[in-house]
Amino acid sequence: MSVQANPFKRTTIMIMFAIGFAAFVALLYGLGAGDNLSSGKNGQAHGASNSLVGYKALANLLEKTGHEVKLSRSAAAIDEPGLLILTPNAYAEAEKIAEIVQERAYAGPTMIILPKWQVATTNLVGMESQKGWATRLGTVPGESGVRMLSDIVDVELQTIRPEEDQKANEGKSKAVIASERQSTQSDFNPSEIANSAVGDPIPLPEIHNTMIGDYLRNIVEDPENGESLIGYVDDGGIYDNLEGLDPSVLTADDEIDSAYYPVVIVADADLMNNTGMGNEKIARHAYDLVAALQAQTDGPIIFDLTLNGLGSSDNLLTLAFKPPFLSATICLIIAALAAAWMAFNRFGPPVRERRSIDFGKTALVNNSAGFIHRMRREHMVADPYGEMIRDEAIRALGLSSSADREEQNRKLDMLGEVDGYRFTALLNNLNQSQNSRETADHAAALYHWKKELIG
Repeated sequence: MSVQANPFKRTTIMIMFAIGFAAFVALLYGLGAGDNLSSGKNGQAHGASNSLVGYKALANLLEKTGHEVKLSRSAAAIDEPGLLILTPNAYAEAEKIAEIVQERAYAGPTMIILPKWQVATTNLVGMESQKGWATRLGTVPGESGVRMLSDIVDVELQTIRPEEDQKANEGKSKAVIASERQSTQSDFNPSEIANSAVGDPIPLPEIHNTMIGDYLRNIVEDPENGESLIGYVDDGGIYDNLEGLDPSVLTADDEIDSAYYPVVIVADADLMNNTGMGNEKIARHAYDLVAALQAQTDGPIIFDLTLNGLGSSDNLLTLAFKPPFLSATICLIIAALAAAWMAFNRFGPPVRERRSIDFGKTALVNNSAGFIHRMRREHMVADPYGEMIRDEAIRALGLSSSADREEQNRKLDMLGEVDGYRFTALLNNLNQSQNSRETADHAAALYHWKKELIG
């Protein structure tokens, strides 16, 4: 065995290990998190969007006023207590929305904000495009909202526009109409006021969506036609803090369930989105409405992102970084770091093993000796080795090889003693060896005698 100094500095190795280990853990987390790491700034209408049709401003307002706000990318949030805000796109499945509402009947209130605007994130009207920005192309047809609410409540939706706009926009594309409206007038008409059952009256959007249905009760209504901009489903629950402008028709005792949580439907998204948050009265009303709904539960305010294509499903890597499995993951990481620390603090430099097969003459000798040792035949080489040493000594002294053997031995003994033994005594000890250990010791003593007296 031979010792070789470490070619790398210990500090360098530790830095390389730390960077590699951190990168590996980050890779595992990234693979498990998936879409959870995306910002959601895609210009669409959802709680993580900062475009004019998104709801990031509402989420920020609620969070900065002390409310707990969560952006959910998992279907598991359906069963969580708290207010769930759904912001489906125009192509959301009615069955999926109805399933969520049904599962949350006894879990917490639900708010559904229907899509209002068709948007594009590319530069269509000459404005410089930035990440998360969007351009409004026109309104979503009312049939889309009717379809996605069909399994919850029967409603009729309509989009109300100013008469002068309808005449002036005849023959123009949606992109041109959107561009002209953004550059010539505000989104809200301060002269028209919508009545509200929650908070003060609010300005009516220039272009607004309304809805009407037999089991739909108004929270915010259009003063012109009495239709609802925001309402809740009259499903037999008792909602004192959402008492509408119209009395409930469900008066039979067997149709009332006080354990129900309300389902609020927002027909006009401009009363809740980033565009509406630019108006103080709209923002205050949106805050009051959400706070009134959350007051019925102890849970957080949850903005659902799964209906906007930003959901992600749990896998083994995802679960590894979530409680209760996170504790086991931390223990494994600590154990790996402890094992690495022990490796860095080994006793002495690394030992390099010798070659199993040596080179040249040394290889021949070592391999032959190893073979004899494995066969336990060391005693068979004692006599030949002693004769080899005797012959080398005779030649070194210039004695005649034809001389009498006793005379040769006498002259070799005359050379003197080494460690108290003369040649013949050492040769006899070697020939009389009983085991491998004695053979090796006596052979070494004979070789030492020759080395000392002859060379």
